[in-house]
Amino acid sequence: MKKYIFVPALLMAFVMFSCKERAYIDGPGDNSHNLDSIPVTIPDTSGIEISVDSAVAICNALADGAKTGERYKISGVVTANSTSPILVPNPYNNINFIIKDESGTKELTCYYTNNVNNRPFRRSNDVPRVGSKLTVLGTLTKYVNSSGRVTPELTDGFIVRIDKMVAPGPFPGCPEPAEDEISVSQAVEIAMSLANRTPSSTTYNIMGVVTEILEFNKANGNATYIISDGKKYFEVYRGKGINNANFTDASQILPNDTVTIKAKVQNYNSLPETSGDAPLLKTTNPN
Repeated sequence: MKKYIFVPALLMAFVMFSCKERAYIDGPGDNSHNLDSIPVTIPDTSGIEISVDSAVAICNALADGAKTGERYKISGVVTANSTSPILVPNPYNNINFIIKDESGTKELTCYYTNNVNNRPFRRSNDVPRVGSKLTVLGTLTKYVNSSGRVTPELTDGFIVRIDKMVAPGPFPGCPEPAEDEISVSQAVEIAMSLANRTPSSTTYNIMGVVTEILEFNKANGNATYIISDGKKYFEVYRGKGINNANFTDASQILPNDTVTIKAKVQNYNSLPETSGDAPLLKTTNPN
């Protein structure tokens, strides 16, 4: 009889321990996102259904900074995470990401977008990763920055449907850094000790495992991705390949690659990331 009392008690203790907040378990690289509820649909939403390509055309026809009076419902595939999942939920509870039509060429930035039910994002793994398929609802605008660059945007929006949610894979483990290298945890500690947006005076060789690709920009030959040592996460911002050469194909930087990058570090609005050039020194990627 004691055996059957003890086992549930032990199970309950394990569940209670597992449910405690742990930065790594609920961070980038964790695959615990609950996909059982996909597709997620919020039916009571009204909006004009159009494609991403049509939304971009509407944005480009607007005056700078003007917004549409109508709300639009737009479906697409996520092509980039403009908000690093490292920063969710704090300091960011709404996020920026980019979508396009599956067969289209135009891209629409979803700016400060809320989660389903117009609620804030509470977990890193609720951030729709590259390849996720979803529908957003909001108004449209044309944003022009100080250098004249035009960005078609959906604003005041939130997710109303999720058809496919891409979650990061399980963390494969990370080897110990070599003598001339530092770990991701060390890089994060150094970066977060610096004043905001102040690059380190030292250039470091940082070794870690790629957990996810936030954006691959073939036109510019760079990629923004996250590396980890299983304890902390660090963003490589617009990194390049070996010898600072351009990446020419997305297969050249992939999740689970063990890499060493050469870069200065910085604390960019609470995000530990590279500053300036961030080329690969070593990689296990055969491509």
